[in-house]
Amino acid sequence: MNKFYNAIIEYLNIGEYYQRIFVVGIIMVLTLIIAIIMYYITSYIIKNYLIKLIEKSETKWDDFLIEENVLKYFNALVPLIVFYIMIRKLDFFKSFFEKTVDIGMVIIFTLIANGILSVFSDIYSTYSISKRRPIKSYLQVMSLFFMIVAITISVGIILDKSPLKILSGIGAMTAIIMLIFKDAILGFVASIQLAANNMVGIGDWIEMPDQLADGDVIEINLTNVKVQNFDKTITTIPSYALVSNSFRNWKGMQSTGSRRIKRSIFLDSNSVKFLSLEEIKEYKKIDLLKDYIEKKEKEVEKYNRDKDIISTPINGRRFTNIGMFRVYVELYLKNSPYINQNLTLLVRQQEPRFQGIPVEIYCFARTIVWREYEGIQSTLFEHLIPIIREFDLAVFQNPTGNDLRMLRK
Repeated sequence: MNKFYNAIIEYLNIGEYYQRIFVVGIIMVLTLIIAIIMYYITSYIIKNYLIKLIEKSETKWDDFLIEENVLKYFNALVPLIVFYIMIRKLDFFKSFFEKTVDIGMVIIFTLIANGILSVFSDIYSTYSISKRRPIKSYLQVMSLFFMIVAITISVGIILDKSPLKILSGIGAMTAIIMLIFKDAILGFVASIQLAANNMVGIGDWIEMPDQLADGDVIEINLTNVKVQNFDKTITTIPSYALVSNSFRNWKGMQSTGSRRIKRSIFLDSNSVKFLSLEEIKEYKKIDLLKDYIEKKEKEVEKYNRDKDIISTPINGRRFTNIGMFRVYVELYLKNSPYINQNLTLLVRQQEPRFQGIPVEIYCFARTIVWREYEGIQSTLFEHLIPIIREFDLAVFQNPTGNDLRMLRK
């Protein structure tokens, strides 16, 4: 081979400096050709043998190696190894090519390390605990650490200095680094607090009006939390905002499988009255009220007899239409298959207001699906509001133009 080079050099009649450049050029061309050939050979082996073997495997974790391109990064090491072996034969420009290959090695190993982190994240996401304990922010910190180490080593290679000396020099720039990575540092600390206190997880429905967020958490990373609102918009909230500010998490409702119904019907106080015996008999015809009225009649009769209220009726107990309506609503809810009977269920009369007397219905629907919940709630009040008239009660509402016209007539 040396005779061949010498013959070419004598033929070209070039000086010693150019002779070296010529030899370097020949070696680099040969190295490039060998590197390309080796790259395609290993690529062929990976595609036609290793990947097919992985696809036949029943385990899922090895499939993530393909999805995250880890095998491609390993394949990219082959040309660099060829270059590393060949440049040892150089005595001219050797330092330059060595530095280039070393930096290339650092970059590839960093990509492999980040790819392995991504594979671990994908594997972890297949377990249900990943929704309660997301680790993406921690993996992002590790990825950032790998990048800092890679940059430090690369700078050390270029300057021919130890990476430890470079890191010691960076220590003097701590304040600047903290300013640059302020959001990352705050986000990392906040993500630890969120995970440690189990404050929020993937799939949780959170409500944060200050950030215009009202929807499901779809991602938690190092610096922010992404929320998909119910109108399909995406709100990005800084992680530290969830720690420093208040927000509402509906995961308690989601875990019970029930959603609260809390609504009041305002009754006109002028329509409230005592019930006559004839009216009570009519209410006995209602299946839900029959047993209640019969039991209550005995209690009222005994109480009034003991108190001798014949001469002073005001001291006695009597049925009212608003009380009968309240009991009817409560019994109706207790017999509804759409209401969760294991959670709080009550119908209560609240303090009278200028809109009338509020009767509040407080219960839980047996669903957390929005459409189904609204259907149950609507069906409930579509039944209760018209039936109010059966108790000689009236729903309060502000007078409208039609009401005023009726008064004029």
